[in-house]
Amino acid sequence: MEAPTPTPTPTPELPEDIIPDILKRLPVKSLVRFRCVSKSWHSLITSSSFIHTHLHFKKSRSLILLARYCETLLSIGPQQQHQPDFNITTTAVDGFQKAVEVDSFDLVRNLPYYVKGHCDGLICVVINDGVDGALVLWNPSIRQYKRLPLPRNFHSTREVFGLGFDSTIGDYKVVRAPSSYCQMKIKDYHPQVEVLTLGSNTWRKIPDEDTPPFCIEHFFQATNANGALYWLVAANDDPFHCEILRFDLAKEKFKVVPSPPDTFHRNVSWLGTLEGSLCAIHTQRLSYVDVWTSKDDETWTKLITIPRMPGPEASVRHSDYVPLCFTSSGAVVIGIKLEGFVTYHPIENKVSKLAVQNVEHWLQETVCAESLVSPYAADEPAAARQHQMRSAHTASRSLWQLILGLKHGVANYFSCSSGDPRQ
Repeated sequence: MEAPTPTPTPTPELPEDIIPDILKRLPVKSLVRFRCVSKSWHSLITSSSFIHTHLHFKKSRSLILLARYCETLLSIGPQQQHQPDFNITTTAVDGFQKAVEVDSFDLVRNLPYYVKGHCDGLICVVINDGVDGALVLWNPSIRQYKRLPLPRNFHSTREVFGLGFDSTIGDYKVVRAPSSYCQMKIKDYHPQVEVLTLGSNTWRKIPDEDTPPFCIEHFFQATNANGALYWLVAANDDPFHCEILRFDLAKEKFKVVPSPPDTFHRNVSWLGTLEGSLCAIHTQRLSYVDVWTSKDDETWTKLITIPRMPGPEASVRHSDYVPLCFTSSGAVVIGIKLEGFVTYHPIENKVSKLAVQNVEHWLQETVCAESLVSPYAADEPAAARQHQMRSAHTASRSLWQLILGLKHGVANYFSCSSGDPRQ
């Protein structure tokens, strides 16, 4: 008597809402590969809502990029981003011991370039190719870049740009600001401000009365925080004193922000972000460095005090310390121009040298979030960008099969290579 054929056990299905919650915890590199699982997964991972959720998830990772002007960019890290825990005494800096070349961005190879700003994983880069030059938005996490149209009378790497997100319209803006180099070197240079919204992909000039009475050094990156872009500018009445200039991305207006308080009347020498907040430090002529932070452009709070490195290696220049990020143990990683990197942990109150292989020199440091944000996102129809997951049944089965596959060691479950997510 022939044995009855066993009835196949149905593959369990996961609840529809648990799939994005699981995937949002994964790094970008994995998600780029997981787009190939199914059409529904591709639709989910490339949807604007999931990209936004993944970007703002509390455990998102960051990249530290080191620009080298005529050489390719380097990356150090990657560190897992956490709120610093000042009760942990370890100063572990796993992942920072070696710098690696950032691939898939050969546009800058052997050409002068500057990073002008960054926002949500997108990097704004100006490249001097010896012809017209190029203005590029680039996401190193997903290896995509897009050439932007050039504004009128474009002067390549000597221009000043910034990149930020305008939450009132849900789109990114590139801002062209007056350049002090162009003002000094270019005959009949007329300072003006222009804005490019990615959705329109065209430049428009803001009214002359809204153009600030300041020009900005072209090598200063724009700092993106609090819904605005910030630059350090020389005060009109004292070229050796810096002001903090703010451009509101929604209102498209400039204003000068009060500097952090300082009893020694020192100049502000660095402007950037730590933990997503606007931060500033004063000229470093004392035995310590105070890092201040502000969330409202009015009130400054002292975030951390960093002692200077002792010994003959300590720099005497006024803008050498560049705080980059906190590690998961609460240590802050600091770049020191022409000298290398150090770490400082508040509990131990100690500055330590950080040996990083393959780093000889660099021009700029950029700390950007690892993200799925595409520089081409604004080119797609709004309905497509807002498209949510289709076929939840297929997606839940695929995720369950993924879990089973990983459990049984199916290492080649996802073998497709990373590429353009629009494919």
